[in-house]
Amino acid sequence: MRLSLFIKLRRNGKGCDGSMKLLWFVSTVLGLFLHPILHRAPATLSEREHHELAPIVVSLTTRNWETQVGDLKLPYVLGKQTTNYSHASASQAENIELAARRLNGTVVGPGKMFSYYAVVGPYTEENGYGWGRAFMGDRIVPSVGGGVCQGSSTLYSAILRTGLTVVERHQHGLTVPYLPPGEDATVAGDYLDFRFRNNRKTPVLIVADAQKRHMVVKIMGTSAGPDISVHHKILAIYPFKTIVRYRSDLKPGEEKILAPGQDGVRVQNWLEIKENKGGVIKQLGIDRYRPSPRIMERSRASMQRPDGVPGHP
Repeated sequence: MRLSLFIKLRRNGKGCDGSMKLLWFVSTVLGLFLHPILHRAPATLSEREHHELAPIVVSLTTRNWETQVGDLKLPYVLGKQTTNYSHASASQAENIELAARRLNGTVVGPGKMFSYYAVVGPYTEENGYGWGRAFMGDRIVPSVGGGVCQGSSTLYSAILRTGLTVVERHQHGLTVPYLPPGEDATVAGDYLDFRFRNNRKTPVLIVADAQKRHMVVKIMGTSAGPDISVHHKILAIYPFKTIVRYRSDLKPGEEKILAPGQDGVRVQNWLEIKENKGGVIKQLGIDRYRPSPRIMERSRASMQRPDGVPGHP
């Protein structure tokens, strides 16, 4: 078994939330949407600074994760999460599976920082990613690399249950279909990353697999971790609006739904950490998600005139 030590530089690449760079700027200026502890979006850095901040991780080349665990003596599951990607197109599913393959077998040494972008990115065609779906404002749009956020979100959800230190995490602009609101982590290019630090005195191993429309991420360690449960409370719901577009080329009564619409929410998130003398609550802050409109197309003949007669006046 060969151990390879590597440092990957950040390069530009798309991700799951094309609007997040602007959202981050507005959020920083106005003090909105930012998680008090985890939402620490770094400013755009120079290539030299990226080199200095790029995490050092160890990647094992074997495909058999049971062998990795045995050889490294990492038998304990510190945290685990499974997400479903039945909603994904074929190319987006391939992006998710590629991200899982690149995550699998990554070992983060004691005190070291893990960067999702350094291991999985850049999210470009040149790096093997195809087209998927991403969020742009309150809309869902095609984007190269769409789907890699399911990898970062599944990883974040698993990390929440380990006691490891989350250094950088950003919510999506809209809710995602595979995790509860408040438990996702978007990535975009080299300016929105997901990062955590191994605060243990021994290495941790990331085991990731994606097949049959399910992605599984496990964090393995040398000893058992704390007993942690993740909690969310919906504080507000923002109903979506319906946008109707009329077309003259549609038959009377014909209707098409271009986007189903989804509500926005405001959600409070916290961890409950069980200890010998009772539980400890760790607040994770409040996330806000926009509503996304339902967009429909109907025949122009179905429009109502002011006098109530069908048809355009």
